Amino acid sequence: MADTSVVSQQGAMDVALLVQTQLENSVLHLFQQSLLPSPTANTPLSAFLAAEATFDGYTPQTIAAWADPVLAGNAWAIYAPTQTFRWTFATGVGNTILGYFLVTAAGDLKDFTIFNPAARSAPFHCSPEIWGADC
Repeated sequence: MADTSVVSQQGAMDVALLVQTQLENSVLHLFQQSLLPSPTANTPLSAFLAAEATFDGYTPQTIAAWADPVLAGNAWAIYAPTQTFRWTFATGVGNTILGYFLVTAAGDLKDFTIFNPAARSAPFHCSPEIWGADC
């Protein structure tokens, strides 16, 4: 029989606190649908940066602090405050956004998410300026 290793609730909270610290001052970016084929765990940061959003008024959002860990079922979770990306008409540049990627303050790609257009519902806030008629 194989050995069994279990992380206690306190151990899991300790990990969540470490991740919370690691994510301080991370930067949330949006990437365009042009990042095809869809990104994988092996997609380099340079590919995300090459496909980064360019719509009028876009700026990546720095997340200075993350919320304290909360117990979500059997695991501890941390979350960032809501981030808003606004399209500000200047030159008429818009994008079709495929998802977001998160870069740590140290410059490392931490994770990414591909948005699922079929699953758009509250609390997701769809902006017709960014998403077009698909909202």
